[in-house]
Amino acid sequence: MLATLVIFLREGVEASMIVAILLAYLARTGQRRYFRDVFAGVGAALVLAGVGGLVAYLTIRTYAGSRVQTIFETATFLLATVLLTYMTFWMRSHARGLKSDLQTRMDAVLTARKGHRSTPEATATPEAAAVPEAAAVSEAAAGSSSGGAAVMTADAQSAIAGGDGPSMGTGARTGLALLAFQAVGREGVETVVFTLAIAFSSRNHGGLLAGAAIGLAIAMAIAIAMYRLGHRINVGRFFAVVGTLLMAFAAGLLVDAVQNMQELGWLPGASYQLWHTGSILNEDSALGDIAHSFFGYAQSPTALQAVVYLTYLGCVLMAFFGVAQRLGRRAVGNR
Repeated sequence: MLATLVIFLREGVEASMIVAILLAYLARTGQRRYFRDVFAGVGAALVLAGVGGLVAYLTIRTYAGSRVQTIFETATFLLATVLLTYMTFWMRSHARGLKSDLQTRMDAVLTARKGHRSTPEATATPEAAAVPEAAAVSEAAAGSSSGGAAVMTADAQSAIAGGDGPSMGTGARTGLALLAFQAVGREGVETVVFTLAIAFSSRNHGGLLAGAAIGLAIAMAIAIAMYRLGHRINVGRFFAVVGTLLMAFAAGLLVDAVQNMQELGWLPGASYQLWHTGSILNEDSALGDIAHSFFGYAQSPTALQAVVYLTYLGCVLMAFFGVAQRLGRRAVGNR
C-alpha cells in the first residue's frame, strides 16, 4: 500500500503540473475552448496505460510459478529500477526547463492552426505568453535548488477567463491532443511499470489498489490547492523528499531482481544467507509485506543482496544530493 501511494502521489503531482501548464498557456492565448482536446489526449493516455498494464499483468499471471514468470518479473524489477533512478534525477536537473519546453511545443501546435495569421498573441514568445500560474509551477518544481513555493495569484485566476482566440484546424487540434497524450502518457507508462513491479513483489494486492487510490486523491488535492485555492506548496521540496523515498524503493526492487537471478542460477556467487529474521518480522505479515515491497526487506538476505542494496543506495543518494547542491550554488550565482 505504501509503495503504490508514494508512486501514484509522485506521478499524479507531476502529471497535474504538465496539464496545468498546457491549459494555462491555452487560456493565455485565448484558446480556452480547446481545453477539451487536451483532456482528450490525457484521457486516451490514461486509458491506454491502464489497459496495457492490466493486460500485461493478467498475461504473465497465466505463467504463475513458472520460470517464464520469474524471468518476466526480473526484467520488470530491473526496468523499474532504471526508470525510477532516471526520472528522479531528470526531474531534479530539468525542472527549470519544463515550462519553456512545453510552451515551445505548444507554440509549434498553435502556429499550425488553419488560416493562421500573425497577431501579437500568436507571435508571442513562450516567455511573453507565459501565465503566472504556469511560471509558479515551473519555479516551484525547481524549488529543490531555490526553495521556491508555488502559488496561483489573482491575475493567474483572471487569465483563465480569457476570451476566444483564432480557430485552430483539425490538424492543429490533433497535434494538441497528441502533445497532451505524449506528456501524460510518459507518466502513465512509468506508473504501470512501477505498479507491475510492486504487484509482483507484494502479496497484498487489495492494499496496492487502496494505496493507489489514496495517492491519486492526495495528488489531486495538491493540484487543487496549488491552482485553485492559491495555497503555497513547496513542490521542489516535495520532489526531493519523495525522490529519496523512491530511490529506497528502487533499491528494494534491485534486491528482488538479484534474488530472482540467484534462483535462476544467473548469479551463483555470494548466495549464502546472512541471517534469518522471519520470527521477528515475517515477509508474509502485513508489516513485513510493506517493508519488503517498499524498502526491499528480506528476512533471509544473501550476501550479494546486501552488497547490491547498500552499494546502490549509497551511490544514488550521494549523487542525488550532490546534484541538489550544484543546482543550489548555480541558483545563488544567477541572482
